[in-house]
Amino acid sequence: MSSLVYAEPESDVLARLKHIAPFVALRTEDMLSLLAVARPAVATPGTVLPSNGPGGKVLYVLLEGSVCLMRSLPKGQRCLVEICDAPCLIGEIALFDEQSSLAVAEVLHRAIVVELPAEIVRRCFRNSPAAQLRMLGYMSARLKRLIAQITTLKLMTGPQRLAQFLITLAERGGNGHGLHLPFDKRTLAALLGMTPESLSRAFRRLLQLGVHTAPGGDVTVDDLERLRQFLEAETLN
Repeated sequence: MSSLVYAEPESDVLARLKHIAPFVALRTEDMLSLLAVARPAVATPGTVLPSNGPGGKVLYVLLEGSVCLMRSLPKGQRCLVEICDAPCLIGEIALFDEQSSLAVAEVLHRAIVVELPAEIVRRCFRNSPAAQLRMLGYMSARLKRLIAQITTLKLMTGPQRLAQFLITLAERGGNGHGLHLPFDKRTLAALLGMTPESLSRAFRRLLQLGVHTAPGGDVTVDDLERLRQFLEAETLN
């Protein structure tokens, strides 16, 4: 298993830390306290971010890359809870509950992270009601996304979930025809609450709507509007 490779703090990495939403409102002296203990690191795919550091629980700021949040199930299976893209926070529950560790964070794409001791982050936030409100806003927005994800899993069929994912991917990348899956199909299936076999069937269903796959994760959508119409029609039914 890969591990974090720590590096000397660089000014540009630390400067980016200041612009992460919950930290923007911190007082200058509190921000300096965080920067003094910040530990930047590079993580390769497959690296599990430790929930504990030298001083106890840690919070990670993901500056580049993607991280999967996984939960272990009673029979040993792993459930993919969320895929987090930079910039974001990983492990913020450590700020509120020192005992719990709800999810395992595994790096999906090469990542640059900044490790911060949770206790020092808590101390800094106690001094800034404005920063506390920003943190609540950040967590509220994240919860809203998770609720939308749960709704999708409960109300949509497999082909619908896949269609919505491809539409979102196209809109995010600004390319309505040539797409590239950001991760392998097994991870995509887990994200959409499907088995790999169900995902294959969903792709075959969307082939009738002009969705073509190629080796390496490339996907071509002949008519994005037709895919939107399929999603809307299926949802109305």
